[in-house]
Amino acid sequence: MTEINVTCIGGGHGLGQLLSAINDFDFVKLTGIVTTTDNGGSTGRLRESCDTISWGDIRYCLSKLSNESSTKTLLFEYRFDKLGDLSGHSLGNLMFCAVDSLCLRPTETVKVMREYLGIKATILPMSDTVTHLVSHSEEHCFFGEVEVDEHANQEIKKLALTPVVKPSDEVIHTLKNADILFLGPGSFYTSTLPSLLMDEVIDIINHNTQLKIYFIANVEDEFNNQYDDVHYQLKFIKKLGLTKTVHSLIPRHRISRITDLCKPYTIADLPADTNGRHQHPFYREQLLGLIKG
Repeated sequence: MTEINVTCIGGGHGLGQLLSAINDFDFVKLTGIVTTTDNGGSTGRLRESCDTISWGDIRYCLSKLSNESSTKTLLFEYRFDKLGDLSGHSLGNLMFCAVDSLCLRPTETVKVMREYLGIKATILPMSDTVTHLVSHSEEHCFFGEVEVDEHANQEIKKLALTPVVKPSDEVIHTLKNADILFLGPGSFYTSTLPSLLMDEVIDIINHNTQLKIYFIANVEDEFNNQYDDVHYQLKFIKKLGLTKTVHSLIPRHRISRITDLCKPYTIADLPADTNGRHQHPFYREQLLGLIKG
């Protein structure tokens, strides 16, 4: 079978689960473009002290793609406790900062860590430049990913990056040559959208004539049924300037009276696992079907 270039955009647990579901398809050349705006926890502390991009979501994605029982992966995910200033930090995040001090760009740092863990799939930070996520509702402005996430239920009218940053050449090359692009699942504003807030990313997606785009809806409603979030999310993505058709993958239990407004879509049996995420066997089967077309 001809190799298919599959690119996934997102962050944290959603992207990590997606990449791990696709990773063993031997006919797929897999790339993950990871959101780097997190400013909470260990990642946020390192951002402040080291003036670096956010490593936490990248670390999680690499862990999901590695041999989870290997000593290297266990060390990578080890989190310090009751050790003063080290408490709460993961060893993986500290390793990223150490390697980053030796590299010219974060993209190169991620490559070093990917090779260290023996990972075949490519993982790219959305940008090599530090930036923050900012949201605007009717009356308020929220600065930083943590605040944006905490106020996600206050209908967001605008989302932006400050300062404005550009994607790396590697991100542009990947999107230019992608056959399939998966957006989501995960937190819509803070995981799925940040990469799409860079104009160059939208432009290269729109001009890739061969590209098929799929939006993967979460297993559970993210916005507490204030509005139908799949339809709302698709409209928000279009507002960012995306002109290509976006095909949605929607769990059967989330069909609503306005699901037809989400066309084109695939309705699939995608039950939740114990963590409220897509159950791996069902998820993998649906993804395989979409990729093979």
